[in-house]
Amino acid sequence: MSELEKKIALIPPPELVQYVGGDFQKVGKEFIKYFIQIGSLKSNETVLDVGCGVGRMAVPLMNYLSDDGAYYGFDLFKDGITWCKNNISATRSNFHFEHVDIYNQFYNPEGKEDASQYKFPYEDDSFDFIFLTSVFTHLLPKELEHYVSEIVRVLKKDGRCFITFFLINPESSYYLNSGLSTLGFYHQIENCYVVNKDIPNFAVAYPEEDIRTLLNKHGLEVINKPHYGLWCGRNEYTSYQDIVLTKKASER
Repeated sequence: MSELEKKIALIPPPELVQYVGGDFQKVGKEFIKYFIQIGSLKSNETVLDVGCGVGRMAVPLMNYLSDDGAYYGFDLFKDGITWCKNNISATRSNFHFEHVDIYNQFYNPEGKEDASQYKFPYEDDSFDFIFLTSVFTHLLPKELEHYVSEIVRVLKKDGRCFITFFLINPESSYYLNSGLSTLGFYHQIENCYVVNKDIPNFAVAYPEEDIRTLLNKHGLEVINKPHYGLWCGRNEYTSYQDIVLTKKASER
């Protein structure tokens, strides 16, 4: 088996894959395509994977990022980070993984760090491209706003940030109220909506206009129209969650 074939076949054990859910290879390949086609990701760029899990995005990026590029990822799932270091960083020295002990009621209830105050472990203006896949769908308002401020801090001027959301707008509200949505965001907490009011981090949705306002407040410009997802039951969609591409304002 060639080195390329080994990289393509690289899959964590089932007990780790279940942490992120879904088809590990299929979802990874799907999003690399979106990073390139929607986010204009180049092979020589420095990227940050916020909430990298068990390397679902890192594995296919091994076959795309060149030695001139670099990958950094952090997550609160310690076993996943250990696997990534042993199986990805061991063969690609420009792939870096960091474990962070951030509290999350659903994913890491014993965590010591407060997500609404946690400082990303990177210098200012470090990254060309940042992505968060299924991260803001598990964060409450104070946590989300703090993450946005940290993204702006570590993103280079004119750098892009690719984010997935559950966005509430007239179309998704129609499907929700019609009972067609795959998730029932019927409980309001502050300015967001959750499926489980007892474990709100399980799944979180935000009004689209509020997200636009928040991103703009911190200097992230939404590029073009969001690529809306299947989650609410709509017939035309790109992926499961809604995809928003942003760019850091030059004056920041």
